Amino acid sequence: MALVLGLVAAGTVLVALKGWVLVRTGDVIPRLELPSMSMVAKRRRSLVAAFFDAMGGRLGPRALAVLGSRRIHSIRRRLGAAGRPGGLTAEQFVGRKATFAVLFEVLGVVLAVSRGQLWAVMVLPVAGWFWMDGWLWLVEQHRQGQIERNLPDFLDIVAVTVGAGLGFRAALARVAEAQGGAIAEEIMTALHQLDLGVTRRVAFEDLRERNPSKALSQFVTALLQAEELGSPLSATLVDLAATMRREAAQEARRRAARAAPRISLVVTLLIVPGSMILMFVGLFLSTNVHLGRFVGNG
Repeated sequence: MALVLGLVAAGTVLVALKGWVLVRTGDVIPRLELPSMSMVAKRRRSLVAAFFDAMGGRLGPRALAVLGSRRIHSIRRRLGAAGRPGGLTAEQFVGRKATFAVLFEVLGVVLAVSRGQLWAVMVLPVAGWFWMDGWLWLVEQHRQGQIERNLPDFLDIVAVTVGAGLGFRAALARVAEAQGGAIAEEIMTALHQLDLGVTRRVAFEDLRERNPSKALSQFVTALLQAEELGSPLSATLVDLAATMRREAAQEARRRAARAAPRISLVVTLLIVPGSMILMFVGLFLSTNVHLGRFVGNG
């Protein structure tokens, strides 16, 4: 018995010493690591994505057959403007639209059977079909807004780099790698096209067609004009960045001017009536008047 107790005590001391060493050295035992919340979320997202990919793989080709080539081209253009989130192709996007339509239809059938709401059978599938369109519109607007905000600073840095003696193509690559973001991704795509043998005009015209950003369109137009006329590119980029900032400030002032009537309308329709109701209720309660006197029960 004493031998057993001695062995247990020795083992306890060894475990304590090992733990102290691990704490001091910062080592981690992989077997004792618990999966983080981000890892669990990624696994869940991967399972959901796998489900949608499996359903979309079956429904996508059939949905594409119903859509015309014009509609498919519009979807590809919107996916390009959104930066192809998640590497989505047009077929995968349409497949997910069809998947959402089927899932919402199932939900509509459940509501119709359980609660007698027959409208859900007709309305929910339509909402499910356009669900992905709304999501893609939000992603596209966010990305294009990011391009509008970051392009002036990007052009300033490119102008300084070109003025320092670096070539235009090398300057674009250097600044894009350093800055990152949506504009850098688009510029790197154009540069990859140039590496594949595409002419500069075709690559940047494709960049303009791929993005509905007004500022990016101005940049491509000024670049092509400077190339044709032989004007100094550094000065052109500086002037273009200044023009973009001025137009952005004017657009901010216009938005502020449009927001003022909306704020006044909200105040008039919501805040003022609510304040008046609170005032009248407070006055009514302070007078201790019984409502039964007005209805004949007092």
